[in-house]
Amino acid sequence: MHPPNDALPVITRNASTHPPRPDHREGKSEGVEGELQRVPRYRNSTSTVLLFCALTAALSASAQHPHWRTTIGPVERNGHHLILLSPEVVARSQASLNDIRLLAPDSTLVPYLTRTEPERVSEVRAVPFSILRNERVGKRTVVEFEVPAGTLMDGFELGIRNAQVNKSARITGSDDRTHWFMVKDEGLALSGDGAARGLRWMDLPLSDHRYYRIELNDSLTAPVQVLGVGHTVQARSEGQYVSAGNVRWDRHEEKGRTLFRIYGDHPLVIDRLRYTTSDTMPFRRLAELATIHRSWQTERRNRKVLRTEREVFSTGTLASYQRAVIEGPYVAVDTLYLEVQNGDDRPLAITSLEALQLQRSLIAPLSAGLTYTLTTGDPQASAPQFDIAHFRDSLPTPIDTLKLASLIAIPTVVSEEKPFDPSKAWIWVAIGVIGGLSAFGAVRALRKKEA
Repeated sequence: MHPPNDALPVITRNASTHPPRPDHREGKSEGVEGELQRVPRYRNSTSTVLLFCALTAALSASAQHPHWRTTIGPVERNGHHLILLSPEVVARSQASLNDIRLLAPDSTLVPYLTRTEPERVSEVRAVPFSILRNERVGKRTVVEFEVPAGTLMDGFELGIRNAQVNKSARITGSDDRTHWFMVKDEGLALSGDGAARGLRWMDLPLSDHRYYRIELNDSLTAPVQVLGVGHTVQARSEGQYVSAGNVRWDRHEEKGRTLFRIYGDHPLVIDRLRYTTSDTMPFRRLAELATIHRSWQTERRNRKVLRTEREVFSTGTLASYQRAVIEGPYVAVDTLYLEVQNGDDRPLAITSLEALQLQRSLIAPLSAGLTYTLTTGDPQASAPQFDIAHFRDSLPTPIDTLKLASLIAIPTVVSEEKPFDPSKAWIWVAIGVIGGLSAFGAVRALRKKEA
């Protein structure tokens, strides 16, 4: 405990090592050895800073807790599991899923990875051709293969066992396997680099034969072993879309436009809308996706007014010559509106609307026999930091796929006293005043110390 200010020890200035600073104030003389020096008072400013920090911490902690929970399990096997997130969990979580927490029965955090299916998947696949003949004839290796009818060939991949050799290769084509015509005469140079079993790309002039024959000259060297013939294709496919939940919709016709209202039992995250129509005539209509935000605002004399704001997500086109899909807003909304501009045409006969979202999931190591708890719904939560994030590409394949039970609201603890409301203006004013006093006290103390 500090003694009173008047009982603080006297601090003297040694004139030999610290000469006194001149004081130019009127009626004041220079300092002399042994004069009393005031000690800056830090206690008031320190307590002010502590009070400021306490208020700030109270504000930060007042709203940080999840609002929803559900259970997983009991788990049957030990290992990494794929946990499919339900549409309601996705809608009530942050868009980044940063507020999701997975808890073991002893309330310890379980590490996990989040995964969202890509919108489109592109992959390179090896497609083999049908081998009709692969044999040695005298001092030649003869390989014949068939390609699908109508295929335009500009090359193929020859699968061989690795070797280091140069050979001459003759490639001919036919439509009936009786009459053969020259396609290309070239040398086949194998460097011996690469895998034990590899592919060797061979260019061709553009040709459309149904059958091809490769003849390798083995007169000077031993034959190489041909394993197959084929080519690679780049395949593109859609990501995995699932239902966005229990979705309902209705329509309202107005002059020159049709308004569709899409809603559900909980907020919706809609990544894509798929529609069907019974129209048989060509059509092309402009469309817009939007939502409406409503909030109560206090005006003068404490009068509350309901404000309505319309937010437009995207605009696009519905046309008979393109896919019947509309890209969604990718965010949670209570109600989504689709507005179709009809102009002077009749309204489109849309018979169904399907709300879809990309599958979101977790990958987590779980233990057999345990039931886990998943919580979410904290808008202030930040992403957890787990080591598993550094091994995303090397995790073992999940041994099982789990689904979540329905979400349950976490009850809010109601205090008998009036709850602390961080939205009150006086709290922010108090924080500003305390911050100003703390800064003033610190500057004043520094000035006294220099004097």
